[in-house]
Amino acid sequence: MARLLDESAPMKTITLRWTSLVCLSAASLLGGCAAGPNPIDPYEKTNRSLYNFNEGLDRFVLKPMADFYVGVFPRPIRIGLGNAFDNLVYGNVIFNDFLQGKWGQGWGDFGRFAVNSTVGIGGIFDVATGWHLPAHENDFGITLAKWGAKPGAYLVLPLFGPSSVRDAPGLGVKVLTNPITWIAAPWAATIPLAVSDIVDLRSRGGVLVNFRNEAALDPYVFTRDAYLQYRANVTHQAATQPDESLYDVDDTTAATAPATQPAKK
Repeated sequence: MARLLDESAPMKTITLRWTSLVCLSAASLLGGCAAGPNPIDPYEKTNRSLYNFNEGLDRFVLKPMADFYVGVFPRPIRIGLGNAFDNLVYGNVIFNDFLQGKWGQGWGDFGRFAVNSTVGIGGIFDVATGWHLPAHENDFGITLAKWGAKPGAYLVLPLFGPSSVRDAPGLGVKVLTNPITWIAAPWAATIPLAVSDIVDLRSRGGVLVNFRNEAALDPYVFTRDAYLQYRANVTHQAATQPDESLYDVDDTTAATAPATQPAKK
């Protein structure tokens, strides 16, 4: 899943959002019992098997690694590393900006990547946001949605987790837009880098994963409905938001600035 998790997010907001999703999952579970197989999840038996495989991998491998990561590295260092990993794969956002004809946003995102990669020292420091070059979320699944493709069946991918027929090809596009793919880096460097990225992402999601496991009637249904609702939201926003200008200047500054006093005669 895209990086949805923010360590600084207020716990109250997280609880309210995920409690509503628990209710949604419960309703879906009860509806599925009454009406038969869910049409959005025709491969549920296979998906559940893959879900259980991923959960086992998370429980015995990823979670211990994430706990070790959080225990060893202070939060400022983890934030910097997370910024660097986000910046490394930001070419995927830029590429899909242009595929969707969002030229202003595309050039703005290219500027963000350039600024953070240089002034921000490989993306460790998010300098670009302070320069009115905000981060955006975009991927090939959103592009296909803008081109009219329907979500298709829900899928659980081994190692990667929730997806759909429309979203799955985006994994390949993400690999192709990653600069590491195109440099002659040895496996001894690329594999630890990829593992570190996964562990960093897992460390951000620890609170929400625990909440899901404790609150959800059926964690599989909860995860499926949360993912589908999230993807529906981002594709709707992509379809309705206009192309942004190169520099997304905050207009609130002008609105809140004191009025200029007339010159005294």
